[in-house]
Amino acid sequence: MSRGRPVRPRDLTAATGAASADEAGGAGGTSMLNTLIDVAGLGRRSMAWLGTVMGYVAGWGFIATAGLITFDVLARRFLGFSTQATTELSGYALAFGIAWGLAHTLSMRAHVRIDVVVNLFPPRIRHWLHLTSLAFLAVLVGYLFYGAWTLVEESLLFNATDISVIRTPLAIPQGLWAFGIGAFFLLILALLVECLLLILAGRGNEAELLLHSRSYQEEVAEVLEAVGEPIPGEPLPDDPNAPAKTANPEVKP
Repeated sequence: MSRGRPVRPRDLTAATGAASADEAGGAGGTSMLNTLIDVAGLGRRSMAWLGTVMGYVAGWGFIATAGLITFDVLARRFLGFSTQATTELSGYALAFGIAWGLAHTLSMRAHVRIDVVVNLFPPRIRHWLHLTSLAFLAVLVGYLFYGAWTLVEESLLFNATDISVIRTPLAIPQGLWAFGIGAFFLLILALLVECLLLILAGRGNEAELLLHSRSYQEEVAEVLEAVGEPIPGEPLPDDPNAPAKTANPEVKP
C-alpha cells in the first residue's frame, strides 16, 4: 500500500496564497465591471437628459407651428395677406419634431412594441433577446443617421434651398433633423453598452428594467399623474401618515 507525501507547511502556504490571489483577481474583475457599468450608466442618463430637453423643444416647436398656421388663416381672412410659407415650415417642424422626440421616447420606453412571444421565455433568454433587438435597432438607426448626414453634406455642397418664397437653405432643417437622429443613435449605443455589461455582471434584471415594454400599471400611473389624480397605492399629498421626503433629493442628469 503506497503512502502519499506528507503535507508540508510551505505547501499549505502556497495553496492559500493561490486561493487568495484568485479571490483578489475575481474581486478586482467585479470592481472593474461595476466601474464600467457606472460609467455607461452616466452616459446613458446624460443622453436621456439631452433627449428630454430635445423633446420639450420639439413640443414647443409644434405649438409654434400651430400658432403660425392660425395666424396665417386669420391674416388671409381678415387682413388680406398670407405668409405663403406655412406648408414648408410646418413640414420642417414635423420632421424636426419627430426626430427630436425619438431619444426621449426611447428613454421612457414609450415606443410601440409587440412582445407577446418574448415574455414566454425564461429571464436569462429574455435578457439576451431584448439586447439583440436593441442591437438591430442600433444598426438601423446608424444607417439612417449616415444617410441623413450625407444629405446635409450634399445640401451644403450645392448650397441648396427650397422653392418657397423664403428660400430656406435646406441644410438648416436637414441638419436639425439629422441631429435628432444622431442623438437617438447615441442613446441606443449607451443603453446597449450598459445593458450588455449588466447582463455580463449577472444583473440581467436591472437590464430588463431599462429594456422591457411598459406595463399597463405604468401607463395608468402616467395618465393619472398627467390629470392630477392620486396614484393607487401612493399616499395623498396632504396625508399626515405619508413618509417624509428627503430635503435634497438626488438629481441625476
